Amino acid sequence: MTIAARHRLAVQALDLKGDEQILEIGCGHGVAVGLVLERLTTGRITALDQSDKMIAAVRSGSPKAKARLRTIAKAIEDVDWGAETFDAIFAVNVDLNLRLGERWAPLVKNLLKPEGRFVLAFDPPPGSGKADAFADLAMQRLGAEGFAIQSLRGEAGIAVIKATSPAG
Repeated sequence: MTIAARHRLAVQALDLKGDEQILEIGCGHGVAVGLVLERLTTGRITALDQSDKMIAAVRSGSPKAKARLRTIAKAIEDVDWGAETFDAIFAVNVDLNLRLGERWAPLVKNLLKPEGRFVLAFDPPPGSGKADAFADLAMQRLGAEGFAIQSLRGEAGIAVIKATSPAG
């Protein structure tokens, strides 16, 4: 199976060590989930998607994952996370700005451990120019929450934003 650049770039930007607790927002069919699972040794990924169909696809595509994979069929804002936190959170082609407006950055901050990593990868339609507007607004919202931000321009105009949450 060919892996799209947006998935590969997002997972590379996570800089995984193998023992982390990871959350993917909007996991779709699980392409990036598979890439993360290849890198996890003792860690675990939580694959989150609003679609039961997508969650079923992730489960069927990862039969050997066992305890390293948890799936949740809900929107991020509808999950009762309790005190759970993650070492890293990422989303590929999920426009959190459009879906959640100003609410998403504080939500992500609360779900990350201190100095946790957050990665957004956005692969816009060719010639649309949407990557810059997406990245600018995402960086503005993350900056307002105290994140340290890097903008990594990927191949073919893919916007990749890597942010680190504030230390405790």
